Amino acid sequence: MTKRGLVSVACATLLGGGMYFYLQSSNQPEAFPTLAVEKGTIEKQAVAVGNIVPAHSVSIKSQIDGIVGEMYVQVGEKVKQGQPLIKVRPNPTPQALTDASTDLMRSEAELESEKQKLSNLESLVRQNIIPKNYDEYVSARSAVKSAEANVLQRRQNLELIRSGEASIGDARLTSTIYAPIDGTVLNRKVEVGEPIISTESSQAATEMMSLADMNSLIFKGSVSEHDAAQLSPGMPVLLTVAPYPDTEISGVLTKVAIQSENLNSPEDSATAKSFDNGFEVEVGELKIPQEILLRSGFSSTAQITLKKSENVLTLPERALQFDGDTPNVLIPDSSEQGFHKQKVKLGLSDGINVEVLDGVKLDEEIIDNSMMAGAAHD
Repeated sequence: MTKRGLVSVACATLLGGGMYFYLQSSNQPEAFPTLAVEKGTIEKQAVAVGNIVPAHSVSIKSQIDGIVGEMYVQVGEKVKQGQPLIKVRPNPTPQALTDASTDLMRSEAELESEKQKLSNLESLVRQNIIPKNYDEYVSARSAVKSAEANVLQRRQNLELIRSGEASIGDARLTSTIYAPIDGTVLNRKVEVGEPIISTESSQAATEMMSLADMNSLIFKGSVSEHDAAQLSPGMPVLLTVAPYPDTEISGVLTKVAIQSENLNSPEDSATAKSFDNGFEVEVGELKIPQEILLRSGFSSTAQITLKKSENVLTLPERALQFDGDTPNVLIPDSSEQGFHKQKVKLGLSDGINVEVLDGVKLDEEIIDNSMMAGAAHD
């Protein structure tokens, strides 16, 4: 064979081998991005948005109309039960003084009249003209006692209007308002010299300050009606507070409202909730880390655990492929298309990952269906 012939045979052989290699390579399945079946925890949660507030707070109001005379405490000050808070100075109108004086004089006149009747009857009893159990005599004695009590009440009322102080036996009515609980002064809504409306008035009483026990804090917020239907007291909760976004505070769901907040507020009220048909919830038993200081009003988010599956097989939901309502995963293989479908049975989902009850094994490779670009549907 000539030299030129040898070269031709060699070239043909190389070309043939190259074609064979190309054909073999073109038959290899396409490599798809995969992920592994893992073990993990799936939680289904409801989210509530609200604030940190004291579990117990009281609004301080006066039982008499008047003017703020003295303020004994400052905002943020801790007070003990029975500690004086505010002194109210009565500011009666001339008409109120006149009415109180007239009432007292009228009651005193009635007392004198009843005493005279009783004196006349007592004279008859002493003369044995009537017995001691005579009905009119018994009634007269009772009428005198009633009239005496009425005079005392009218006199105390006049004293209270004039000075803000009055005595009832060993007890004493006073215009000094005392702390009903141990707590912290949250706010002061009046200043010395301001007029106030009492709780006895037909108008809304003036709120002068608020006290709260800051050692017992809770979360108050709202959830949607869909979430409210799934909640019950006792469910575990994790809170995050705006000033401490990296700190989780555990607690327990203690209250779920039985009525929507929208029904609690007039539709045209400026304070109506913007939350779509929200239901109020409360979270208590907060485990607050010592290194953080919570204040009333801090905004907070509560994640309420509805259901929880621990140490279960999980997959990202994006890895699933559905035939109608039937969930599948794509398992890579050496077939021409490079994968086959495998039916799976699903459990709890948190919206990102899903529990797989059957159809796959731990660490099994699954094709990421979200990266298939329609190949799985061919």
